[in-house]
Amino acid sequence: MAGRDDDCGDLTTNQYLSLRDDILAGRFPIGSRLLETSLAAHYGVSRTPIREALAALERDGLIERSARGYRVRTGTAQDVIEIYEARIALEAAAAAAAAQRRTDLDLVHLEDLLEQEEAATDEAEGHQLNAEWHEALWQAAHNVTMSSTLERWMAQLRIYDQGPPGPADDLAESHIEHRAILEAVRGRQAEVAASTMSSHLERSRGLRLRARNQRNG
Repeated sequence: MAGRDDDCGDLTTNQYLSLRDDILAGRFPIGSRLLETSLAAHYGVSRTPIREALAALERDGLIERSARGYRVRTGTAQDVIEIYEARIALEAAAAAAAAQRRTDLDLVHLEDLLEQEEAATDEAEGHQLNAEWHEALWQAAHNVTMSSTLERWMAQLRIYDQGPPGPADDLAESHIEHRAILEAVRGRQAEVAASTMSSHLERSRGLRLRARNQRNG
C-alpha cells in the first residue's frame, strides 16, 4: 500500500514539474485556460495528478482560478514592482550571506557561469546563463528558505515577462555588475555584496518595466 502511495506522489511531483516547465517556457501563454481533461489527454495521465499539480501551481502564484478551471496568471506592472521590492531586499541579504558562507566550490561555480555569460553570443542563452548565475548565488548563501522563496518569485517574473529577451547591452552591463558582486563575495565583503546586488536589481527593475510598457504599447 505504501508503494502505491509513493508511486502516486512521484507521479504528481513529475506532473507538477512538467507542467511548471511548460508554463515557464511559454508553451501555455499568459491567459491560457488550463483544463484538467485536456491536460490529462495532453500528458497521457489521469486527472488526479493534473488536479494536484494545478493546485500546487496556484499556490506558487503561477496560475489562478477562472470560470472554467485555471488559467496562466496575468501579472500587472504593480505585481512586478511588488515582487522586485521584496526581491531586492531578500537577494541583497542572500548576497551578504553568500559572502559570509560561500565555499571554494561555490566560487568556482559562480566564476564558471560568469565566464560562460561573458562568452555567450546568443542573447537567449546569455539571459538563461544570467538567471543561472543568480540561482548559483542563492545556493552559495546556504539558506534553503531564501533560495526557495527567490526561485518562486523569479518564476512569477518569467511568466509576466513573456516576450522577446532583453537587449544585449543589458547583458553587457549585467556582466560587469555580476563581476563586482562576485568579487565582493570572494572577498567576504558582505555589505558590499548586498549594496551592489541592490543597485543591480534596481537597474534591472527599471529595464523590466520599460520593456513591459513597450510590449503593451
